[in-house]
Amino acid sequence: MSDAEAAMLIAANPAISEQNVIAFLQADPDFFVRNNDLVDTLAISHGAQGCVSLVTLRLERQRQRIADLELQLQQLVAIAADNDKLFRIYADIYTALFNCTSVMQMQRILVTQIQSQLPLAAVNLHLNEACFHLKSQYLPLAISAGQLVRIRQKQFAGGDHYFGPVTGADKALLFGQDALVNSMALMALGERGEYGLLAIGSANADHYQVGMDNLLLGQLCRIISTLLPQLMPSRDNAIKK
Repeated sequence: MSDAEAAMLIAANPAISEQNVIAFLQADPDFFVRNNDLVDTLAISHGAQGCVSLVTLRLERQRQRIADLELQLQQLVAIAADNDKLFRIYADIYTALFNCTSVMQMQRILVTQIQSQLPLAAVNLHLNEACFHLKSQYLPLAISAGQLVRIRQKQFAGGDHYFGPVTGADKALLFGQDALVNSMALMALGERGEYGLLAIGSANADHYQVGMDNLLLGQLCRIISTLLPQLMPSRDNAIKK
């Protein structure tokens, strides 16, 4: 019996399962080499196109795979371009911060640069009033030690940052009740988080998500934490826990 006749017999015998056919073809990789005419004449159901040959089906799958790979490449190029743009924005912010002469100037730079270029809905520094001696003009940036501890215990889970949705109580404290903020990045300031927080809010509920990379924001907070003691007098009895 020829291979072609065997194939016809398999197709006609319902007792032979698909697994038997698959095993047969896998065990005999030269089957279609010996039966080259079957490659062109074997009709394979293909939905809207009706029946096509095995060669046509394989070529179409190869074209689809090439198209998928090209799309992936385009997406990678787009991501690389976005990352490059993001890095340049943060590099400009880093440079501007090193030229700050006051904390209020630092706050203005953060708001102007981040909100205008990224863009995001809100950017706020929150300074621990138990750590720094805050004059009247800096009181809008103040956060109590108790509030700071509560937020860190609630959001940070032992880490130094939080990315994710924002609740009503935290939204009012960190951004103001009427702020258009639905997700936030919350970063600790200071080696142990003793200086306070940097809070960045987005109107997009999915913008900040758990597990996101915090490399650029982490570097930004290290710069802020280095500059704060130079720009803001600390209390002699500062609580640093």
